[in-house]
Amino acid sequence: MLDVPEIIKQRCREDNNRTETVRHLELSFFDGGIDSLYPSNDLYPAYDLYPADAGAAWLTIGMDQICAETLNLTESLSTGNNIIWGSCEAAKFVLTVADVEDEMTGREFTATLSIGDYKMAYGIYIVDSVTRLQADRRKRKITAYDRMIKFDADVSDWYHAMYPTDDATHTVKELRDSLCEEIGVPQEQTALINDGLVVGKTISPESLCGRDVLKAICEINGVFGHFDRTGTLVYISLQDTGLYPSDTLYPGDDLYPQSGWAAAEELEYYRSITYEDYLIDGIDRVQVRQEEGDIGAVVGSGSNTYVVEGNFLTYGLGSADLTKLAWSIYDTIAGKTYRPAKIVSYAMPWIEVGDGVRAITTDTEIATFVLTRTMSGIQAMMDTVEAKGTKTQGQEFGIQNEIIQLKGKTAVIVRSVDEVSATVTDLEKQTAAQLKVVSDKITAEVKRATDQEVELAGSISVLAGQIEAKVSRGDLIASINLEVNKAGSCITMEAGHFVFKGSNFYVNADGSGGAANGNLTWDASGGLVAKNIKLIMADISGTTNSSSIGVSTMSAQNANIDRLTVNGSSEMRDIVSGDIYADDIQCTQIYSSRAGEWWSDRRMKSDINPISPEAALAVTMALKPMTFYMVGADEKDMGFVAQDVAEIESDLPLYTMLDGFYALPYTSYVALLSGAIQAQISKLKEVLHAK
Repeated sequence: MLDVPEIIKQRCREDNNRTETVRHLELSFFDGGIDSLYPSNDLYPAYDLYPADAGAAWLTIGMDQICAETLNLTESLSTGNNIIWGSCEAAKFVLTVADVEDEMTGREFTATLSIGDYKMAYGIYIVDSVTRLQADRRKRKITAYDRMIKFDADVSDWYHAMYPTDDATHTVKELRDSLCEEIGVPQEQTALINDGLVVGKTISPESLCGRDVLKAICEINGVFGHFDRTGTLVYISLQDTGLYPSDTLYPGDDLYPQSGWAAAEELEYYRSITYEDYLIDGIDRVQVRQEEGDIGAVVGSGSNTYVVEGNFLTYGLGSADLTKLAWSIYDTIAGKTYRPAKIVSYAMPWIEVGDGVRAITTDTEIATFVLTRTMSGIQAMMDTVEAKGTKTQGQEFGIQNEIIQLKGKTAVIVRSVDEVSATVTDLEKQTAAQLKVVSDKITAEVKRATDQEVELAGSISVLAGQIEAKVSRGDLIASINLEVNKAGSCITMEAGHFVFKGSNFYVNADGSGGAANGNLTWDASGGLVAKNIKLIMADISGTTNSSSIGVSTMSAQNANIDRLTVNGSSEMRDIVSGDIYADDIQCTQIYSSRAGEWWSDRRMKSDINPISPEAALAVTMALKPMTFYMVGADEKDMGFVAQDVAEIESDLPLYTMLDGFYALPYTSYVALLSGAIQAQISKLKEVLHAK
């Protein structure tokens, strides 16, 4: 509340039919802006009115150009249905002027109100828009706001300059001083309850509104940001409203408690008043958290809770620091009770938002705060003060921004008929853990990711017939799944490689391992060593890198082998093979009771045709027996040359091609020899018969 002499207050209550009660408004525009302040809100006598170094005004608008009753000045601390501590609302100044053609948009001006010979500051404002009226083109409507709108600038560069590294820190006092200097506005020199709080780099914003930063600072200090009539940023706290005894209980007339509204402005005259039948319950519990569902820190034992949520200055604070912060806010805002009301009265320019007022009705006293006020008109200036509020505090939160958070710890517990879950998050370490229970499933999950790495995650889920554990790093996954159903039980494992450690079976990270208590081992290259291993039934396929398997003794009922080399003695009961191809087969001894037998059953043949003895004799007579050495062999051999056989004119299959070389089916030549002998015997009989 401004310190205005009672005689001036009385002038405001009276009609303006005398010189000392006539009101005058004046707007002054300066070239360089208003760099210094009014010396005080109480500007009487008049020579203290203007700043000493502002220079001469380039434009002055007096009452001769002002449409007097068009003035409308609205100031607010908090305009919501419930108080939001930390609010920083701009005052709105609306006025219609005539015969002013100068360009005023974006320019700053001072407003002074004179009541007779008394002058008082009426604020410093920045013109937002100038609109020419259609009904009278001489007139222009000016809409302006106080210096709070300067904070609507992007201050992300300022923030990054304040925090050039992640480990940089500043106190709240340093932040607000630097912010006001960055914006270019003066502030009240005062100490706030959490000025000493040390704040690190908690966000990494691409854009950051200066007013959001100011709101965050005000919120954790339990105050409101507001520009007074001199253009100075001030921090407003609501007065205590309870009943308190005198500090000194002697003499006796000071014995009884005194009302917390004793210092409030008493309204003896007012035009109208409307109010609620209830008093606002004072805040008796404060919670500081980062997001909805987060436990954060809670102090106070009541049920009317005020929640500080999403304030980036609190990110990264531990439990103890959050609790200390919550208590400091509680001590500032708790117990503020008032009656929601709207009062229309004579102008009270000495009243400021945040002040208390008392109005006496026929049956009660209405005590409330000036949370919003509108002064309208000049000569017939009226004041409308209002305070809204529900009986208990609703869940309304101050600072809610979409900014990139760097630091923060949250613990969120959800309890409902559908689920019970707990989630703990540390944004600085970029870790999160969650345990969730629903009616048919339990899951636990931990995640971690930083800017330099892909996300790491580990989870386990439990169902009635299945347990699954999984870890992942980006696209890499390792999992194990245990499942039981009607088809049976199954264990499924998936990984890039496996490592097992056991006495009877083990696999190392490089792929080597062993089994059967060390009797079977293998190395990373695929070498296999088996000791005392007996294969009752075996199906061996594949090779090592040397294309061979060394075995001292092998016993198997069925073995499919591409190549068999026996260095020692070998006993084989039955060898079944479709084709055996070999360049050279050398055997010292072959023992067989049925060697040389071939399948020759008629049922296994088709297109059977006889070979005439004459054709067999002709081919046999054309054969040229030879002796020769096979290339690469040391022993002389005998037989035929396949190219010579190929020159014999015959339709019989006398030769074949194998891998690009001629080959002769020597065993098939038995049929030719049989036919040739038959032909010779037939001719011999003819000769003998002729004799």
